[in-house]
Formats: sequence, C-alpha cells, structure tokens
Amino acid sequence: MAEQPPHRSRHWLRWLLEITGACLLFLTAAVVTDFAYFVSTLQAEAPSPTVRADGVIALTGGSDRISEAFDLLTEGRAKRLLITGVNKATSPEALSGHTAGGAEIVDCCVDIDRNALNTVGNALETARWVHDKQFKSIIVVTSNYHMPRSMLELRRVLPDTTLIAYPVISPNLKLDAWWTDPNSIRLLVSEYVKYASATFGVRVERSTFERVARAE
Repeated sequence: MAEQPPHRSRHWLRWLLEITGACLLFLTAAVVTDFAYFVSTLQAEAPSPTVRADGVIALTGGSDRISEAFDLLTEGRAKRLLITGVNKATSPEALSGHTAGGAEIVDCCVDIDRNALNTVGNALETARWVHDKQFKSIIVVTSNYHMPRSMLELRRVLPDTTLIAYPVISPNLKLDAWWTDPNSIRLLVSEYVKYASATFGVRVERSTFERVARAE
C-alpha cells in the first residue's frame, strides 16, 4: 500500500490548527463581549431611596450593605429586615450598631440568618424567610458588583416574588475607569467568573451549614 504523501498530512494539520485558532478567537471575543456587558450593567449611582416592599434583605459582605438596609427599614420602606449570612460569632448587639434605632429595632423587626455560607445559601434562606412571612415583594441590598449574581440566584428560588435591586456603591470599585485600577480589575473579573458559573448552575461550594429544602 502506498504511503500517504507528506504534504497531505501537513495540509490536514494546518487545517486543524486553523479551525482550532478560529474557535479560540471566537470564544475569546464572546467572553470579552459578555464581560463588557456585565460591567456595563453595574449601577454606578445610588438608587432611589423611595422604594417600598414587604421586606428588605441584606446580604453580608460589607458593613455598608447592612447600614443601607437598616436605613430602609427605619424609614418605613419595608416591614421587616433579614440579614443573611451573618457570622456565628457576630452578636445582635454588634449589628444594632449599624442603626440609630439600636437594639430596639433589632428586637422588633430584624431576623438574623447564620446558616448561609455564600450567595446560593443567601437565596435559599431568603426564600424560606419570604415564604414564612408570606411576603410578595422584597428589596435586595448588596454591593453593585454582587447584585447580578444575587438577583440570578434569588429569581431561581423566588420566581413569583417581586425583587427590587438596591445596589450599594462599593468604594473599592472604580466603575468609571476600572481598567486603570488593578483592584477593580481583579474584583470585576472574579465576580464575572462567579456570575458566569452561576449562570450555568455550577456549584463548587456548600451553600449552607445545615441542609435547606429548595423553595420553589
């Protein structure tokens, strides 16, 4: 049997490399475009303080988130507040320091979740709280860069609840010129990777200390 001419093997190898390169180029362009869109959706200005809902939730991860949520509660924008993902070592007294109402408002109108370990856990605990309180609408308070992923996870478990985004403008994120700030780049890339993973339902961490039934 005659051997395959060397030039024919090189032709197939070149063709394979060209196809692979084109696919990688297309994939890179798609990721860059999606990342740019993700950044463009992040709110750079404080939201209107006139929003109202049955309840308000604060996802831990920054003291400003809790303070903003307390402000909404004390201004009568919601009936109750859930602070989800609170460290087990954090006392109610420490949380009351975020509001002028102090311990009185914490005792009256605040629920504390210590079970959630991450954003998925926050969503599960929020869903349980919403169903228990029979709320139809909630204000979601978290950092602006964290809001897309938070809303994604919340919509999965609360499809019939009105979710109102109330993003807190993070001082660590310079949205107007993020490409010039290494810290902003790292923060955005890290959050985008987590958001993209959440979009495809990738779960790499345990969501709660104790198992929580998924609320549908």
